[in-house]
Amino acid sequence: MPELPEVETTLRAIAPILMGNRITEIEILRPNMTLHKPDSLQAIRNQEILTIVRRGKYLLIHFENEYTMILHLKMSGRLGLRSRTDEPLTYERIRFHLPQDQLLIFNDPRTLGRVYVIATKDIEAHGPLASMGPDALTVSESEFLARARKKKGILKAVLLDQTFLAGIGNIYADEACFVAKIDPRRRMESLSEPDLKRLHIAIIQTLEKGVANMGTSFSDFADLFGKPGQNQRSLFVYGRAGKKCVTCGSTLQKTTIGQRTTVWCSKCQK
Repeated sequence: MPELPEVETTLRAIAPILMGNRITEIEILRPNMTLHKPDSLQAIRNQEILTIVRRGKYLLIHFENEYTMILHLKMSGRLGLRSRTDEPLTYERIRFHLPQDQLLIFNDPRTLGRVYVIATKDIEAHGPLASMGPDALTVSESEFLARARKKKGILKAVLLDQTFLAGIGNIYADEACFVAKIDPRRRMESLSEPDLKRLHIAIIQTLEKGVANMGTSFSDFADLFGKPGQNQRSLFVYGRAGKKCVTCGSTLQKTTIGQRTTVWCSKCQK
């Protein structure tokens, strides 16, 4: 599932292409991906794109008529770019026509991704965006500590909670816990202030590394031009259960937390 680094990678690729541009036509091949309101997308046709921002795992594209298109890649979605004369991508679901014969493609094998348009003034009150926590990549230490002290429950489950921090998923939660040397099974109430400070630093370092490596690609994720990310080559624990810890050589352990596979080193992480 695309997490913050993958969505940030997508944002940085599409921003130079879309800023100041216009979507001239929209082909909706899978109406269910528009939250059953395909006609709502027509509000943005031929409107200048003013800004593009990321909120957690969401992309928000703001238009001059004060409407915003919200994209959520969900499990297997990605954006692609091609010319009208190129061969279609394998799983094209929505096509956004741009000038100069370009097509921005919402590609999604599982069709779980979502695209919808709402008035920009309504964003802060809109569904998951209304309850979303601060961005995990930019949250300050003071805000992180204040929020963490109020949370109860298992650490890994809290990190996956988008109302606590926005943008962290299974991959980067496991990696951040390893970098911080904290067992992901620990309860939030047991973490000391030094633990929390290390965790805050580890979260940002882990996400920055993911962004620098253009995301993590195991199956579906690729950038705008179909190139996979490289972060999977340098993961410490995620997907490595049963293998040796890169730090101490111990066998990495595996369990399930919140229905998510969790991998950690029982020697390095306490």
